[in-house]
Amino acid sequence: MEATGFITGTLKGLKMDYVLSLPCDRVKTLLAKLDDVYGKKHIHLSREEEGLGIAAGLFAGGKRYALFIQSSGVGNIFGALMTLIKTYRIPLPIFVSHRGIYKEKILPQVLMGEVTENLFKACGVPVVKVYDKSALPIIPKAVEEAFRKREPIAILLSPVLFEGEEYKNPVFEKEREKVVSVKVEKSIKNPDMRRFEAVAELFSFLKKKGDKDTVLFANIGFPAREVYHLKNLFGIENSVFYMLGSLGLVSSIALGYSVATGRSVISIDGDGSLLMNTGTLATCSSYAPENFRIFCVDNGTWGSTGDQENFNFSTVDVEVVAKGMGFKNTSSVWKRDGLKEKLEWFFTSDKPFLQVVVNPGNEKVGTIPLSPEEILREVKVDSCY
Repeated sequence: MEATGFITGTLKGLKMDYVLSLPCDRVKTLLAKLDDVYGKKHIHLSREEEGLGIAAGLFAGGKRYALFIQSSGVGNIFGALMTLIKTYRIPLPIFVSHRGIYKEKILPQVLMGEVTENLFKACGVPVVKVYDKSALPIIPKAVEEAFRKREPIAILLSPVLFEGEEYKNPVFEKEREKVVSVKVEKSIKNPDMRRFEAVAELFSFLKKKGDKDTVLFANIGFPAREVYHLKNLFGIENSVFYMLGSLGLVSSIALGYSVATGRSVISIDGDGSLLMNTGTLATCSSYAPENFRIFCVDNGTWGSTGDQENFNFSTVDVEVVAKGMGFKNTSSVWKRDGLKEKLEWFFTSDKPFLQVVVNPGNEKVGTIPLSPEEILREVKVDSCY
């Protein structure tokens, strides 16, 4: 029995719509096969934590999926595992290439491999160990349990499973070429609005446009609280997903939902958030459909923790970063009158990234009086499984 064939066959048999992965030498034959089987529905990640965000969006969009990571990267997921996956009860089968337990010569892999199982158990995540081919048949039940119980489950795969499988890397047969054109000239000075006013202009535009179908994803903390308040103030009927944790993942969640549903989506992201998960811009530019939009409110500070200055205040420019990450339609604005005009461009461009530069400061609004289940229910698409 070949492990690669068994696992890919299992995923298709269980009607997994998408697979998400980061590379690992020990499972390279499996990941290559997933490319063949899933094509563009095999989403290659920039970081492990990003996969949890995309999975959450896929679940809200009514799809099924599996995540593949290496044990050395497991430590990157636990914040989002608790504050996103377990908070909203998102099902997530996590296939872990378990380094350090078999013919391992790299000390950090050994050390991380020794604690991988216990790290998952400390977070209340069930662990299934598939350390030889006779254990492969337990995988289908483990995956189904994750979706039935709406919980994460870790499936640890020993390198011995894939020993001897033939692998040919197609990258060596490809001609490497790309055309890059990045030119941004601007002098940002004296913005005349805060985040609250900027989002108010977005909502005012949605209201006048009569757009009730675009789904909004609101960044954690005060941004989400302000969005909740403004949604009620303007009386807009658009569905909104409010983040309660997992800073940095709002655009990742929006991406998962966007590819799952094809619906028009706006990620109300922030400059600090994108500092924490910059790689997701590359993933979004590569996989998102044309009606995926990022409305990045750039106040140059960590707004929800006391407005401590971050690198975006005077050094980094998120629009330039987005353009470098593959977004072809980008723009920026820092005056309220200019934002009113820019929103027309934002809604008529393909996959736009709009940097809205604002002053620091939060509106004095209350917390969001919704449970995680109520938040999820507002955007959740019923699954056919």
